[in-house]
Amino acid sequence: MATQLGLFDTAPTLNILRDLKTAMARAADATGLSRDELCDRINQLADRYGVRLVKGTGPNLTMATLEKWLNPEDKERVIPAKALPVFCAAVNSIEPLQVMVTPLGWRVIDDKQAKLLQLAELDQEVKRKQAMMKKLKAEL
Repeated sequence: MATQLGLFDTAPTLNILRDLKTAMARAADATGLSRDELCDRINQLADRYGVRLVKGTGPNLTMATLEKWLNPEDKERVIPAKALPVFCAAVNSIEPLQVMVTPLGWRVIDDKQAKLLQLAELDQEVKRKQAMMKKLKAEL
């Protein structure tokens, strides 16, 4: 069943390109690294994990390509899916991934958040079982 949007709600768009590039640029800036240093870090990680970042004859990501990936105005050059985890690792941010899943109503969480969620779920299960035990005891 579809839910109706409120008067001031906006429908999420599945066209996330501009938001993705903006998030990537913000994450890149937050590293404190120069673009050259970031490009080197991305290439090192890609090499370590065997990820080919770009098409063509060049083996490595170039500064020009990185700048195009980070430019929200450039709608033609987009980071490939296989390169996005390398980029996120290089900038130590999940924000670009979050931008991709937000229109679907999902969230990307880190290990600590996953453990907190697991703890909350276990807590709910314990409370449910305690209520069942209390009910059974009352029936005895």
